Amino acid sequence: MSTTPPRPARGRPASRARSSAPAPERSRGGRATAVADRERPRARAVRGPARAGTGTGLDRLRILLAATMGAVLAGYTLLVPVAALLTGTGGVPVTADGALATAVPLWLAAHRIPIALDGRPLGVLPLLPTLVVVTLVAFASRWAVRRLGGRVRHDAGAVVASQAGAAAAVAVLAGALLPKDMAVTAPWASMLGAGLVAGAAAGVGVVHACGAPAAWKRVLAGWPGASLAGARVAAVALVLVSALLLVVALLASASEVAEIARRLAPGAWAGVGVLVLGVGYLPNALVGALSWSLGAGVSVGIARSGPLGAEPGPLPPFPLAAVLPVTSVPAVAALVLLLPVAAGVLGGLACRRALPGDAAVGERVAAPAVAAVVVAVGAAVAAGLAGGRLAGGPYDPVSLHAWPVLFAALLLVGIPAVLTCAGPELARHVPVGGPDRDRPRSTADRARAARERRRPSTVADLVEHRRTGGAPGRAPSRAAAGRDTGVGDDRDTGDGDDRDGAPADRGDRDRGDRDRDDRGHDDRGGDTGGDPGGDPGGRTDRITRRPPPGQDDPGR
Repeated sequence: MSTTPPRPARGRPASRARSSAPAPERSRGGRATAVADRERPRARAVRGPARAGTGTGLDRLRILLAATMGAVLAGYTLLVPVAALLTGTGGVPVTADGALATAVPLWLAAHRIPIALDGRPLGVLPLLPTLVVVTLVAFASRWAVRRLGGRVRHDAGAVVASQAGAAAAVAVLAGALLPKDMAVTAPWASMLGAGLVAGAAAGVGVVHACGAPAAWKRVLAGWPGASLAGARVAAVALVLVSALLLVVALLASASEVAEIARRLAPGAWAGVGVLVLGVGYLPNALVGALSWSLGAGVSVGIARSGPLGAEPGPLPPFPLAAVLPVTSVPAVAALVLLLPVAAGVLGGLACRRALPGDAAVGERVAAPAVAAVVVAVGAAVAAGLAGGRLAGGPYDPVSLHAWPVLFAALLLVGIPAVLTCAGPELARHVPVGGPDRDRPRSTADRARAARERRRPSTVADLVEHRRTGGAPGRAPSRAAAGRDTGVGDDRDTGDGDDRDGAPADRGDRDRGDRDRDDRGHDDRGGDTGGDPGGDPGGRTDRITRRPPPGQDDPGR
């Protein structure tokens, strides 16, 4: 049967026609294989993700400029409506130029740059605009580092440096554009403060996008990771404690807060401005509640308030200032100090759960201790940022006592955390009954302790100890006496084992005694009674008695 060859494609010779066979069976030199080889990398490049860090230097510069200027302009743009609202509620006509000019000092205040009004310093700046700016810079930095490739060593440093440098340069420029009645207290402070705020926010965004470096991960794999876990739990617990305390204080003094707000803003439109200003200072009040709960208290001028006492003095006509009890503090207010202790206990439990079961005592102590230090430093920094100068009047300064907050957090949070995490392990190393119980105080006590340590554990050990060591006690039994005086005991003649040397094996002697007993029984023909008046079993007949020294053996 003949087979018909496949018909070649139209318009092509048979040698160049496309084969219907699979790709591996095609000729390597064919045109179809060459076209497929050229198209395959192109298709992979289109479908696959772009390689990280393959852009040119101009592309990297474009991304960095977009991220830095975008963060600066976005923060300034968000503050323009707030500036217009505050200007309009104050009774001043709102214009575009006025709103843009008012937003400049607000942008500086958001970067923690003190401003002087008519020569009077204003350092009590709201923390809410700062949180907004930090969030914007973190998101912009995250976007930039991902577009650059997401490499920590190659891309993260450029993003952080660009954000910090741009914020510092814009802060210096904004300080020069302030109105005549406003001025920055120190130009170097504006540059440094804006750079620090933007750089810290950029660092948070970069770490969130790229993850921690490999060296950090290796370090955090041990007890430092458990320390960070405990610090997070303790910090969140302190924030919740502060929020609870602030809410309770606002509810307790709701009438005073409403009265002050009514006097400060008689109209509804003016009340909106006071509400916006109060919301901006709400994080400051939260930090003040934290300082109050730690026992450090809050001071406004000469007035001071804390859970352990209060000093009367004038307070500024502001709604949030009405929550401070400066006249008297109830005695039950001291129980507030137990809330930070509870936060420390929670932090210690988090550290204990994060540590392995076989962790050393030093690691169980170091993890909660470092966590307490981190929480205490963070609380102290927040207390320092929330206070400041207040125009040099009777309410100046507003202090949240950063140093007392630091030491109080170390005491109230650190000690409970350490005891919770390492308390059971530390209790094992505490001697029970005092130090004099385990250490003898006299020679007799030491000798008694030595005898207790050398006390035998079995009856055989007791017999051997008395035979070789001469320990005082009751005389050995008749069977033991018979074994001690039997054949093979060279203690009296000096043969065999020396008394001071290693004694013979007790098991061998016992087996020898049993063998001799069996032989004596067989010689008597199985008689177990023996002479009624003699030694039972004929043991005395089998014992070879040696003559006393100086006498001859009659059988020799």
